[in-house]
Amino acid sequence: MDKQYAFAVIFIILGLGLSQSGDSNPFYSGLGVGIIAMGSVWVAIRLIKEIKKK
Repeated sequence: MDKQYAFAVIFIILGLGLSQSGDSNPFYSGLGVGIIAMGSVWVAIRLIKEIKKK
């Protein structure tokens, strides 16, 4: 497993934690969703690059 995938998974888990923190502050929920989206896009870009190589 590449280190970039590990960082993307950590970002996604961090985003899930922030969005589900139970705090009523909408900033943390939005930040969590943004981090999840960023990690997912990162994984998608890496997968597309790997598919194009083969």
